[in-house]
Amino acid sequence: MLHQFENVEEMKNALVSAKIERDVDSVLKLDLPFFDYDDRLSIIYFPLYGDNAKILAAITKKDTFICIPSNINNSLKKYRNLLKKKGGESTLITFLMLKATLKNYSEQFLKIRDIMDGLETRPVIDKIEEVGLALRRLTDKIEGLVEIIIVLKQKDVKQFDIKIINFDYEILSTEARYWLERCRSHIYRIASLRTRSEMQSNKELNDTMGRLTVIITILTIVSIVVAIPGTIGAIFGIPALSEVYFRSHTNLLVAVLVIATSLSIILGFAYWKSLGLKYKNNNSKNL
Repeated sequence: MLHQFENVEEMKNALVSAKIERDVDSVLKLDLPFFDYDDRLSIIYFPLYGDNAKILAAITKKDTFICIPSNINNSLKKYRNLLKKKGGESTLITFLMLKATLKNYSEQFLKIRDIMDGLETRPVIDKIEEVGLALRRLTDKIEGLVEIIIVLKQKDVKQFDIKIINFDYEILSTEARYWLERCRSHIYRIASLRTRSEMQSNKELNDTMGRLTVIITILTIVSIVVAIPGTIGAIFGIPALSEVYFRSHTNLLVAVLVIATSLSIILGFAYWKSLGLKYKNNNSKNL
């Protein structure tokens, strides 16, 4: 007989009333799918993505206690003929739990994939690490789901008869393996995004270093231009030298000052332009 509950507390009280002793709280703390069984009782737990969503079921020979977000009765109507078979109810409920869990995990994968597509154009390392962690956790959950699917198929579980839904179960198993491979392949994609982010960071660092080089060059040119007239002015300021050597050659000194200043400006400007050309070439190569 099926007993469906909206929250875990109601299900725990029902298990106590049915004299089923099981530490449900320890199971609910798990972050991965869980399955345990013996001849008398099977416990299945799946943590889902959503607002504190989860699937928990305790299946005995006669009764099935289940806490699930959706109404499972609507899905059971599709298998009305199979419900009449021995073990049909517990088998179908277990199958529908597996199917609902895989649907929840695959939808979460598609959300993660969309985020990764956005990171292709702008790879931010913090966001990449966050998405990579979420993808690894999802991969662990799907691996746990696939493991439970294999156990139910290979082990002699009293509450589950795979012969009742053999064809549908094979499709579910194949689909679960497919989503697992998708997750694993996208883990390598995370590594690729990290590499792209590092390349972009290096490019931005090179751009910054290029700008700093140009600024230092300009400051150097300015200091040279300022230093030349300052030096000559200082020499003129020494009375002994200016009286003896420079009074009769004032025009020559002014010409030397103008030529030296102009030459330093021209050479500095040429050097600055060459830096700018190199900077542009480096940018074009990085692009």
